[in-house]
Amino acid sequence: MDWDIALVEDLAIAKRRAFIISALKALVFSSLLGLLFLYNMNRPRIMVLHSYDPTVDLVKDFENGIKKSLENEIEPLVETYYMNMLSKNTIKQKTNAGQDAKSAISVFKPRIIIAVGDEAQEFAAKFYVGRKKIRVIFCGVKGDFKKFGYDPGKNVAGILEVPPTAEINTVINNILPHKKNIRLAHLGDATTMVNLTEKLLAGHRWNNVQFIDSVKVSDFANFKKAATILNTRCDILLVSGYRGLQNVSGSEQESSEELMKWLVTNTSIPILSTIGYAVEEGAGIAILPSAYEQGRLAMQVALKIMKNMDILPCVSTNVFAVFLNDDHIKDRQLNIAPIYRSFAVSIKKIYSKDKKNQERND
Repeated sequence: MDWDIALVEDLAIAKRRAFIISALKALVFSSLLGLLFLYNMNRPRIMVLHSYDPTVDLVKDFENGIKKSLENEIEPLVETYYMNMLSKNTIKQKTNAGQDAKSAISVFKPRIIIAVGDEAQEFAAKFYVGRKKIRVIFCGVKGDFKKFGYDPGKNVAGILEVPPTAEINTVINNILPHKKNIRLAHLGDATTMVNLTEKLLAGHRWNNVQFIDSVKVSDFANFKKAATILNTRCDILLVSGYRGLQNVSGSEQESSEELMKWLVTNTSIPILSTIGYAVEEGAGIAILPSAYEQGRLAMQVALKIMKNMDILPCVSTNVFAVFLNDDHIKDRQLNIAPIYRSFAVSIKKIYSKDKKNQERND
């Protein structure tokens, strides 16, 4: 036998086998990629559309709630889009941000849109009302959702944000434990959320609290005048909104944050709120619906709709969050029950000047 010829034949056979094996591997790999592509193309898609950017605490809390609802889910393909409306100061800028969001929706082609915050509804989500192949879930709406043309039962579902008035009553009695017939007043801008809060406060059956007045104003100057008067008439002032106020003086130096600083400096009574940023800017305590719960509920609703597109529930919030400002609490000598402090610590919502300075140094 010619060993050279045999070796050449064996080498040729080995090369053919290697080629066939490589081709089969490539075919299997391509098939798996194709199947994965088809699987992802057919997975139900959910887009979470945030009004703000991912650095905002409420956005972080909301997304943690979403993650909780998705712990045991592998089916939906979820994409998040941030409109970053806090950096948009004009209607044109906000409209352009809405156009960009709608373009992202067109590319992603979601079956469900979870829209978070008023701006996400106003400049993007509301344009999908009435669409047959898409469902909208609204969250974080300040006031009446019907202002966006939403009609639950068509292609719209939602999470209704309800101020926890009963818990506010409990907190008021807690911070002034020895006072009888505590006089409470409400102050805010003219936004729909403030209107809703006013109605809830006026209709609540208060325990050891007299709801003596509610004032809504449209600008900084009248806010200050009302606060000065109410400071002499009540024991506690509840502020439910002030970022909708106009600065008619035209001063660029004064912002809504400066307005809260003015309020804290020029009053002597405890300042409560139903909005978290008020405590960040100087108010004492905020009791508000939990953004974490809203995120969890919103994704639970989305998962139900995924299974049956005809199910379009509106769900109300039940869980509240507590924000505390230690500087304000110390200055007003307020009593804070350990359970509220523990709650605020657990969700990292305790604020003070020392904490801010420490964060800057870190």
